[in-house]
Amino acid sequence: MENLLDLRQVRTFVEVARSRSFTRAASQLHYAQSSITAQVQALEGDLGLPLFNRLGRQVELTDAGRQFLVHAEKLISAAEQARLSVQKNGQIVGPLVVGAAESLLTYRMPELLRVFQTTYPGVRLTLHAEVSCATSSALEPGVDLAVSIDEPIELPQLLVQKLRQERMLALVAAEHPLAKRKEVTAIELANQQILLTDRSCSYRALFERTLAQDGGRVTRQLEFSSVEALKQCAIARMGIAVLPELVVSAELQEGSLVALPWPRKPVYVYTQLVRHRDKWFSPVMEAFWTMAMDLLQKPAQ
Repeated sequence: MENLLDLRQVRTFVEVARSRSFTRAASQLHYAQSSITAQVQALEGDLGLPLFNRLGRQVELTDAGRQFLVHAEKLISAAEQARLSVQKNGQIVGPLVVGAAESLLTYRMPELLRVFQTTYPGVRLTLHAEVSCATSSALEPGVDLAVSIDEPIELPQLLVQKLRQERMLALVAAEHPLAKRKEVTAIELANQQILLTDRSCSYRALFERTLAQDGGRVTRQLEFSSVEALKQCAIARMGIAVLPELVVSAELQEGSLVALPWPRKPVYVYTQLVRHRDKWFSPVMEAFWTMAMDLLQKPAQ
C-alpha cells in the first residue's frame, strides 16, 4: 500500500516555497531548521522527486515542485476548511494573509486593521506590503486577499470589488516655477523631470498614456520603488511627482506640495479588493472582505 501524504510535511513544503528559505520557514512554523529539512526530504522521498533546488541559503522550486505546489495549496486549504467546519461556537479564527499597496496600508487601512483585529482576536493576520499597486499579490501562493490601487482590474482568474476612486495628481513643490500657473500644458510637463513609481504600477502607465494623448512624452524621469521617497523628492524640488491624492492630502493642506492644473479632465485609479476566483472563500476571508467593503467605501472625513 502506498504511503499517504503527511499533511505536516505538505504544510512545511508550502511555507518553504512561500518564503524561499528553510531558515525563514523554520522561524515561521516554530520548528528547528533541521526538522524543516528532514520533513522536506521525507516528502521528496515519498514523491520520488526533488521539489527544490538548493542555492546556498536560497531555494527555488523545481518543475516538479511548482506542479506540486498547486495541489499542496489546495490540500492545505481543504484541511483548513475541514477544521473550521467542526469548530464550536461559531468563532472566526485562523490565519489570514493580506497583500496591500504601501500607500493603502499607510493612508487607507490602519483603522480597518485595528477594527478587524479587535473584532476577530482569533485571526492570525499577516500583511505583505507592496511598493506598487499590489494587484499581482492576489495571484501569489499564500496570499488570501489583496487590496490594490490600480486601474479597474479585469483578469478572469480574479474576483474584484471596486471600493472607491482615487484621483491622480501631478504635483510640484510650492517653490517650483510651475506651482502658481493657472494653466500647464503636457509639453511643459514633459520638459521637466518626472518622478514616477516603478513600471509594475499601472497608475504610472495611466499618467504616461494621458500625457501622450495630450501631446507630451516623458523624456526625463526618476523612478522610485517607494511612494514616500518619491513624495519627499518632490518636496525637495527634484521634479514633478505623479501620485494619488490620498498620499499627499496632508502636504496639499499645509502647502508644501501644489497640484498642477493638468490634466483638465481628472483621471482616477481605484482602491479594489481582490481575491483568486478558485481559492476557497474561508470564513476568515469573508469577514475581512465584508469589513473592508464597509470601512474602505466610506468617504474620507
